[in-house]
Amino acid sequence: MYALSEYLKQMNSILPKDGVYELVPLEEGFSNQTFCIRWCNQPQLVLRLTQESDDLFGVNRELEFHIWRQAAQQGLTANIVWQQQSCVVSQFLAGHTFSWAVAHQDATLKPVCEVVQRLHQQPSVSQEYCVYALLERWLKALSENHCDSDMLTPIEQVQHFYRMLPKAPRADTLVLCHNDLNPKNVILKSNRAWLIDWECAAMNDPLFDLGVLAHAHHLNYEQLQQAYSIIIGGALDKEHRYRIECYRQAYVLRELVWLLLSS
Repeated sequence: MYALSEYLKQMNSILPKDGVYELVPLEEGFSNQTFCIRWCNQPQLVLRLTQESDDLFGVNRELEFHIWRQAAQQGLTANIVWQQQSCVVSQFLAGHTFSWAVAHQDATLKPVCEVVQRLHQQPSVSQEYCVYALLERWLKALSENHCDSDMLTPIEQVQHFYRMLPKAPRADTLVLCHNDLNPKNVILKSNRAWLIDWECAAMNDPLFDLGVLAHAHHLNYEQLQQAYSIIIGGALDKEHRYRIECYRQAYVLRELVWLLLSS
């Protein structure tokens, strides 16, 4: 992987001809280094450098960029303007992400649900996402790669949590899902929302996106019903509510195991 300075030299065609621009680190990402590229006193581009191990974290970069470009064509995300190896540059989206303590109103929840519903209507891709298979792989990696005594107790705890985890049955119909709809992966401006960060995107049960949305966006039951009616359609029944809760718990454990793997 090249250093950032080498990538900047190679992307001259998309930078100001006079070479005057500002590179500002963005602090919201966890897995990657992300920068805003500014010139003329305006944010223009976003540059992302991949930091994590693709093999360990199960990221298919070719698929990620395919889905990203497909979503951009439909106005669901920012356009990619330059990409090479682990560096990708996209257009800057004017708007704001949500805080980790987001408390939605109808005016903010509705556009988020609408963009997720549109994503679920996009053409299928070849790869499926199963949070349970991912957790099993990560837990195995934790056991094999962490020998420090201070890690033994946390590893045993997450293994116990996984054994106790209620598991939703695999859905008969899968759709293209984002699979990581945390508040920092949604950008809102007025009544329009965009999605960013496509590393986890693949075919999945659409209720998984609802489980992540319910937990990460702190939805109450009425808001969950509203989100369900927009994203899935109809009234939320007992079976689907159970599956959403299973996925919500699996998402929480996924984030905990990810933190342990990243430490």
